[in-house]
Amino acid sequence: MFGNMGVILRIDLTKGSFTREDSAPYLKQYLGGRGLNHILLFRDTDVARIDAFDPENEIIFSSGPLGGTTWPSSGRCQATFIAPLAYSGWGDSNVGGSVGPEIKFAGYDAIVISGRSERPAYVTVQDESVDIKPADDLWGKGLTATSSILHRRYPGSQTLLIGPAGENRVRFANVRTHRTDMLGRCGAGAVMGSKNLKGLVIKGSTGVRIFDPDKFLKLSLQVQKELMDPNFGLIHGMTYKMLSAYGTPGITRLIGQTGMTPIQNWNQCGWWSEDGELTQDLIDRWGIKRDSCFGCPIHCHGSYRVDDARYPSVGGGPEYETTNALGHKCLEHRAKIVLKLNEMCNDLGLDTVESGNMFAALMEWHEKGIIDEKFTDGVSMGWGNGEGMMELLPKIATRSGCGDVLAEGPYRVGKKLGNEALKYVFHYKGMGATGVDTRATIGTMLQFAVSPRGAHHLTGIPTAEWVNVPALALHTGGFLEAGDIRSYHPEAKARLVKYYENLFELPDSMGTCKFPWGHTGFWHDSPEDLEKMWDYFCEGLLYATGIHYSKEELMEIGERAYQIERAVIVLRGITRNDDMPNWRSLHESCPGEHPVGPNPLPPIDKKKYSKVLDKYYELRGWTREGVPTRRRLQELGLGEIADRLEREGVLAASEERTAL
Repeated sequence: MFGNMGVILRIDLTKGSFTREDSAPYLKQYLGGRGLNHILLFRDTDVARIDAFDPENEIIFSSGPLGGTTWPSSGRCQATFIAPLAYSGWGDSNVGGSVGPEIKFAGYDAIVISGRSERPAYVTVQDESVDIKPADDLWGKGLTATSSILHRRYPGSQTLLIGPAGENRVRFANVRTHRTDMLGRCGAGAVMGSKNLKGLVIKGSTGVRIFDPDKFLKLSLQVQKELMDPNFGLIHGMTYKMLSAYGTPGITRLIGQTGMTPIQNWNQCGWWSEDGELTQDLIDRWGIKRDSCFGCPIHCHGSYRVDDARYPSVGGGPEYETTNALGHKCLEHRAKIVLKLNEMCNDLGLDTVESGNMFAALMEWHEKGIIDEKFTDGVSMGWGNGEGMMELLPKIATRSGCGDVLAEGPYRVGKKLGNEALKYVFHYKGMGATGVDTRATIGTMLQFAVSPRGAHHLTGIPTAEWVNVPALALHTGGFLEAGDIRSYHPEAKARLVKYYENLFELPDSMGTCKFPWGHTGFWHDSPEDLEKMWDYFCEGLLYATGIHYSKEELMEIGERAYQIERAVIVLRGITRNDDMPNWRSLHESCPGEHPVGPNPLPPIDKKKYSKVLDKYYELRGWTREGVPTRRRLQELGLGEIADRLEREGVLAASEERTAL
């Protein structure tokens, strides 16, 4: 076994036992990481019916064949589970740091956690030694204190931990490793909390065996050099310089130039005249150093310290998603407040994106008279009230007072308040959107709407649509219109989104970061540069594993993993209606300051979008109801998935509706 470790570790918290399984039969078809997680979850659980908080639900942590090696940016860890936040129930989350490599160093490709401990517990995995230990002394503690205690007990280890939010099953609770790296989306922390699992402590001493070490190291160094080359290409070089110096807050204005940056709960979009403290200035003023995940030359993470008598804070990050969610969306422009909120979320174990979405929704509901101060225990939710957000965060994490309701997330709170309130929740499939206004770019609109786990750019945002290189748009989407952010060309947009969704499965399955491998401007100056990236994938995997994969085979692996996601959410009741734009995108325009695109951004044209969705379904091999067909699933070697859809009656019913 080369690249991968060949072993899956299964831990049953109910029985207090563990077993090991050979991972080799899965790896050719799924690589590892995200793809491996998908098939394991599908086979292990009743994905159609299981609740996120059932003991039988699994949370699977994994790396991939390039994880923990000399390959640049090979420090990622993938988690998959039935999720409590999005009503689709699909949970995928990815984190950097060093915990993914440590899983491999301990000798495993994946760690599968099932069951529920009778008492609070944490799990230690130290090579072949696996123990379930009491965590009564850690339960209720914040993540900073818990991390410090466990790292003193187990020097040199890596951890995956939850805070009070996870313990109390807040639907948007996250899982933390290091101080700035989070499994942030979908509610993984709440799943761990439902299992009475405070965390995992992992420490290994096993090396990753490489098929051809000399060629692999040489290629790794070559790729690293090109990633850091400011003269490699205009877009490529600018991406490296910006991310390495400022991280994702540094690209706030670039995102906003087409109107994509949401402001005031998606009532405005583009550039915000008051966000100066939340962009590069934030790093220049408060940043103390740059941080890097395992093996990454880009070091887009940062650490900061705010020496302020009233709002002191120290922590990791923040990311653009945090500054946008807690800043732009809530009209809170004071950086020291946003950084304090970031520190609090990171300690309590709360997803900053959904926290910001919750506050932004509350502020608009307050403005429109849907709620008053009584709803939030006397705390006024006027725009820009960062102090009020700080007051409510602990309530949410502990489900005390109004926090018990708010812990359900903006979609469920809005649904409880009624249809008028729900209009102002910018969500897809029940999960609030990340910092992108989908009225700005049509391909991005499609990708957000069809995303299995709900609104998220990391499912496959079409980078070629953003970078405005016509030849690249033609190369990835088949038509020049693929690169026109306002075009509704059905086939161009459908092909483009499918391309990037399949591509985005691969870094998560290989154990690498998406930033240098498809998500941002790296390798996006020309079709030749993008093909070079694919060549590096194929060469790197060959030298690491000894297995030759063509680009076409890798794309098929990506699609295989994605089709499993779709099958699961269809089994859980997702239909075509759930792939449509949200209310605000369909019914309201969005004014704002931005140099590219119409102002205000018009609502999404439902008829034109529906034609794009039809073509996307067709290219995916799905029925017009959005259900994967037996023919396409069998072509991908997924006959068991088709059998399950047929047994549940989903496949036959969808094909009948399509025929009618």
